[in-house]
Parts: sequence; C-alpha cells; structure tokens
Amino acid sequence: MTSTCDNIAIACNSPETSTLSGPAARNKAAANEFAEAMKPLLLELAANRKFGVSAITRELNKRGLKGPRGGDWHRTTVRRMLKRLGKDFEAERRAAFRKRDEAYQTKIFGKPLDIPDLEKLAATYEKSK
Repeated sequence: MTSTCDNIAIACNSPETSTLSGPAARNKAAANEFAEAMKPLLLELAANRKFGVSAITRELNKRGLKGPRGGDWHRTTVRRMLKRLGKDFEAERRAAFRKRDEAYQTKIFGKPLDIPDLEKLAATYEKSK
C-alpha cells in the first residue's frame, strides 16, 4: 500500500518534475494542487475586473483568505501561482475579463465597442476639452 506522499511523488513523475525527488517533488505537487484549486476564484476575480497581480493580492487578503502557508497573500505568491497555472489559464482569465468588459460596454453603449468605435469615442472626448 502506498502512502499519500508516495502518491504525490508518483504524480510528479512527469518530464517537468522528473529531476525533482523527495521533498522538492512533494512541494511542487502541493503547489500545483493549490493553484488548481484556486482557478475558479481567479477566474471570478478576472470577471469582476480584478485582473492585475496587485488587485488579486488585495482582494484575496480583503476576503480573509489565507495563502498557501497560512499567512497573508503577497504579490510574488500570486504571480508565481499564475505562472504555475500556465498559458492556457492565462487565456481563460483574459477571456473572462473580456466577457465582463463586453457586457459592460453593451450595458452603456448598447453593443460591444470595436476599434473604430473607440477611435470615435476618443475623438469626441478630445473635441470636448
């Protein structure tokens, strides 16, 4: 029968982590699991216009959520977690942000704005100065 630690080490036996062994492999596996568990919350924050690392950090601390080691969140922790989730997650996060942005533009302007619309809006703003 294998222990939990052995299972984590087995799960970490991938090309990315094959050079790691012992505690390093377990730490990496635990960090990956933690980042995966945080994915839905990070997508929610992106959809609610909390997109940057600092904004995410502030929001996590404001909500009283504890970081991976049980303390406050720091920008570096958030940045590393986002990096750990990879480019696919970054694309999901940006899509959630754009979807929210398009909904806001539709509410205000009646439709999502494209580049020519934005240029007209900027020109109108410049004339009004």
